[in-house]
Amino acid sequence: MSVLLLALAFACTPSAGPAPGSARPTTEAPARPGTLDGLVRPWHALDPALAESAPVWLVTRYEPGTYPCVQGPDGSLDMLIQDRFTALQVVRGSVRAPGLDLDLGALRGPNFPRAYAEGRRYLLFLRPGPRGQALLADPDALGSTTDRFGADEVLAALDLDQSEAEAEAERVQASRSGELAGVRWDPAQWAALRSAATPDPPRQRDLATFLQAAIARPRAPLAEVRAWLGPPDSQHLRAGGRSDSYVLARPAYAQPVQDGIYGSLELDYDARLELRRVELGYLRWRVEPHQQSSTMLSAEEHTQLGLPRLDLQFR
Repeated sequence: MSVLLLALAFACTPSAGPAPGSARPTTEAPARPGTLDGLVRPWHALDPALAESAPVWLVTRYEPGTYPCVQGPDGSLDMLIQDRFTALQVVRGSVRAPGLDLDLGALRGPNFPRAYAEGRRYLLFLRPGPRGQALLADPDALGSTTDRFGADEVLAALDLDQSEAEAEAERVQASRSGELAGVRWDPAQWAALRSAATPDPPRQRDLATFLQAAIARPRAPLAEVRAWLGPPDSQHLRAGGRSDSYVLARPAYAQPVQDGIYGSLELDYDARLELRRVELGYLRWRVEPHQQSSTMLSAEEHTQLGLPRLDLQFR
């Protein structure tokens, strides 16, 4: 059983990484500062004008953690995610701090990755204000929830360890169309499934049919799957691969109501960016005072509602 909490404060246990942001630019900048040679690869999208406007360029390693537990007003202990970036190399400017914390929820858009992977290196382009300058100048600064750098001070972040294959796949949009056993698939219909107010069982069953027969081929390359599905609503990077998450009936997901239902399509890829698992299922909201959670429907509920359930694994 899976449960999704929408609150920022979690139970005092390790938590998953941040939700990702928007897609990266689809064209490469024509020129780059020479001081970035050897760091930035040809496939890394970078706006040279934006880079030049940042007084601090800092190579970091993403090492997420959690802040110390704090007691809530009801006596519970809450733990917040710490998105920590350890300083590795100062390319421009002056930094004495061992690292800095970013507010990844606020850093979204074409100048930021959709997801961050623990252990990867990220080049941060910073324009710190007085508070940020003081933090970066402090060799003992550890940071707290009030010291996170946001959109006013972080102009861009570049994933230095992103491979060329990853970069190419990230640029792929949904474009493929097809027909199978009377089931038509095209980008417009896929977009309609994602934007529908609630899941429509017949259309969801058509989706499952097409997924099994045409899209979710064993070890299908990430770029090929993206040609059918386009960028996900969120993605998670890990040492041995990644996962893409698509929400079906996004309005029902975005505005929780008691017993509201939405769908979830999860695709897992290995380190070679080959599809290894596909999971399609539907969740029901439970709305209580001060808490909203969603739980996967049981197999019996899927059957009763006429909604498909897939769990495909490829060796």
